[in-house]
Amino acid sequence: MHSDDWHADQWERSPEQWRPPCGSAHEQLSSLVHHLFDRYPVPSFLTNVWWADGEESWPRELYLHLARGAGIRSFQLPFEFPLTKPVARWFAEAPDGLSPFAALRWSQVRALGGDDRLARRIVTRTILRVSVEDEPFWESVLRFLIRNMPISNDEITGILWFIRCQRFEPGEYTWGRGGGVEPLQPNFSVRGRSLMSLRRHMANWRDDVRPNLPPPIETTSWEPTPIGTFNYQGNDAIWTIRELLTDRELRVEGDNMHHCVADYIEACATRKTSIWSMRVLRGDVRRRVMTIEVEPESKTIWQAQGKRNARPNSAAQEILQKWAAQEQLILSECM
Repeated sequence: MHSDDWHADQWERSPEQWRPPCGSAHEQLSSLVHHLFDRYPVPSFLTNVWWADGEESWPRELYLHLARGAGIRSFQLPFEFPLTKPVARWFAEAPDGLSPFAALRWSQVRALGGDDRLARRIVTRTILRVSVEDEPFWESVLRFLIRNMPISNDEITGILWFIRCQRFEPGEYTWGRGGGVEPLQPNFSVRGRSLMSLRRHMANWRDDVRPNLPPPIETTSWEPTPIGTFNYQGNDAIWTIRELLTDRELRVEGDNMHHCVADYIEACATRKTSIWSMRVLRGDVRRRVMTIEVEPESKTIWQAQGKRNARPNSAAQEILQKWAAQEQLILSECM
């Protein structure tokens, strides 16, 4: 790694003054990090940010912030998160092996009164292991789980996934065809519910939601191109690329990715172009990563855009390259 990546301008001591301790390579690297940066003690689990994969810069900035003696509550996170005093106290005690965000979530669960088993389950096997929209709502869900413990690990994961699908995911995703682009229960709440009433609702939600479904919308569909779909599994993730074949699928894709792919309905219907959706499944969380335009006749990939037309990250671009090689697609010079 280049010295600029290691923020050499913020070293407190020179590497020449460091004496490697006995121990594993990980212990020695951690020792070096603390030697270079720490004016004040920093939790040991945070040393991993200096060699962990990822394009986000905030974990290293957080390390430097704490190493200078500043408190975590004065750090500006790039996402919504409740950095209360109890969360800050627990953060200093987060177990080794957690990512910085997982440590934040673990600390939140412990600060709310949850035990270590629940906290570890939340940060390793549920949708809350990553940043989510509407943190105040999810805090109410965490309080509900803590209040109703013990709950089995599988049910914890199932409850969180159910709530996510009902309140945040498009109805088309949760219900299927005819569900509409809006969430099925956008006002879903655990307030006033018991664990038994939530279980009953989870078992019977289709009957509860059916009366409020939007009227069916006439759908335009088209035949698939000869280009094949793509499935790839690696690094605890399952990647898929598939063609969108109805106007409704294009609208749902555009709504989720915040771009204008729905404008391509006519071009897709006349087979002048084709639109594909790349998605990734990690654990229980599936998300859209990239929308791809391919001209069927020339088999040329003209566009590949992330959310809000952002440039996709390196992992998504690597998957795109694998698909292009599999289907003998041409990458346009415009990309």
